[in-house]
Amino acid sequence: MNFDRIFCFGDSITLGCNDSTGLGWPGRLCRDLMHGERSVAVYNLGINGDTSQDISARWRAEVDARSRNANGLILFAFGFNDAAKADGGDVQVDLASSIANARSMLIAAKSITDVLWIGPTPLDESVNPMQTGFACWDMRNRNIALYDAAYANLAREIDVDYLSLFPEFITSPRYQAALVAGDKVHLGDDGYAMIAERIAA
Repeated sequence: MNFDRIFCFGDSITLGCNDSTGLGWPGRLCRDLMHGERSVAVYNLGINGDTSQDISARWRAEVDARSRNANGLILFAFGFNDAAKADGGDVQVDLASSIANARSMLIAAKSITDVLWIGPTPLDESVNPMQTGFACWDMRNRNIALYDAAYANLAREIDVDYLSLFPEFITSPRYQAALVAGDKVHLGDDGYAMIAERIAA
């Protein structure tokens, strides 16, 4: 199917933190989707630190501001920050709330256009605890895996296409090398290339 516009909602992985090219996976996807004189507008709408709750509050207004009646595809990529713990507390968005956010958001998006839901990616846990200017983070792959599995089940239930990256990437030497090339949470350039390749496929 041909799309005039692709809207990419997500967190810092969507934004492309640490990517030396500044493209992230949305920019690479845009580059790969150029066909002759026909171009596809790919909007990188990733925000560092966003959770499912943050994205659910903003996605519709941002799509409406950019759609102009064009044929669009919405890509949602979240979950990593939902499953992360800050300052020794609980996860930022508990699994039941994350599922509720996803259900509401995806059903609404599906009612207006085509949707692809992209699952969260693993990290190198040796980064823990990760100190930022906002908090001290503890992030665990076992938590991310729980969210990914629950998201896949919900996607089947509401008939939304779901691309689960976690099971493949957690065992991929290429992806693990990309984590080491980045900061162990965000990727080096080749990790963003891997995500773009999987989405394009």
